[in-house]
Amino acid sequence: MRRRRGTCVAVMLVALASASCAARLSPGAPVVTPDGVRFVLEQSQARSVTVAGSFNDWSDTSHPLARDARSGLWTATVVLPPGEHQFMFVVDDTEWVSPPLAEDYVDDGFGARNGVVIVRPAG
Repeated sequence: MRRRRGTCVAVMLVALASASCAARLSPGAPVVTPDGVRFVLEQSQARSVTVAGSFNDWSDTSHPLARDARSGLWTATVVLPPGEHQFMFVVDDTEWVSPPLAEDYVDDGFGARNGVVIVRPAG
């Protein structure tokens, strides 16, 4: 079976686009998606991970992340209104972890840094 050159080029472009998306979803970097903000943390030894932030009154239980068995990454998608939101991860109910990657950081007042994610209005 012969493939046409245009088909091969299209397949290569899709592969490149997929690789580009995967790079943007690197561990720790929140990603704004149509479904909400996708929070990701690589923490292989953790028993539990939650995301606490200005959007949930810094609750360490409101937004648990789920562990992906294949990748070992902890993820959660949280619907957030437009605006700037500060956040940290809470590992095993006690350890507050600054996000390894974020759009920006601010001092948390306790010697660590809160990550910042910005949700821009649609349109």
